[in-house]
Amino acid sequence: MRGERYCPSMRQTLKVAPKDLIAEKIDKQTWVDGIRARAAYLFMPKQRPDAEGHRRVMCPAEADRTQCPLKKHTLGRGIHLPLVDPTPSPASSPLCCSQKTVTVTPEAGAHLWQPLQYGSEAWQRVYFRLRNSVEGINGYAKDPLYERLEDAGTRRIRGIAARTLMLAFQLAHANRRKLTAWADSIALHGDRPHRRPTLRRKTKPLGTWTLKGYVTQP
Repeated sequence: MRGERYCPSMRQTLKVAPKDLIAEKIDKQTWVDGIRARAAYLFMPKQRPDAEGHRRVMCPAEADRTQCPLKKHTLGRGIHLPLVDPTPSPASSPLCCSQKTVTVTPEAGAHLWQPLQYGSEAWQRVYFRLRNSVEGINGYAKDPLYERLEDAGTRRIRGIAARTLMLAFQLAHANRRKLTAWADSIALHGDRPHRRPTLRRKTKPLGTWTLKGYVTQP
């Protein structure tokens, strides 16, 4: 769940929404609607983390975001709140379904943690902007007239460490080339921007292509 903690009885269609998008089983708008619906099933913080990073959280039913039959006092709050449908299990319910709050350790999901909820509007603004920047620099560094990053023949050396070092030099050169192009396009110290002059072939006046008298010579 990308580091977030959701109700274990969240609808299956919402759980697999990211996978269905990648598999092209649903369109992007359906994925966006699913992400918005998943927000109601998020666990909510009860208090700030302690000095060691432990934090008390409560299930969405206790946070007045859903209704759950396992917690009778959360029912009857209105049809605007989703009704959780717990999956029958011979084992006992999870602690979060029998207690008001549970403690989450700092290492639980730490490798998947991120500050923004996965798929949210804020997450999309940040992620896609960074994604476009990364893809842009990759295409820039793959220019066959310069670094040719995609061509392994430009790094004819053995060993992962050595090839990684060579790749770092190529990326540094691409960054320097981009910064130079940017610096040449702005005015510094009151001077005019240093830009490469546009090369245009000489053209004949329009009058040379028409009958005399229709277009006057400039």
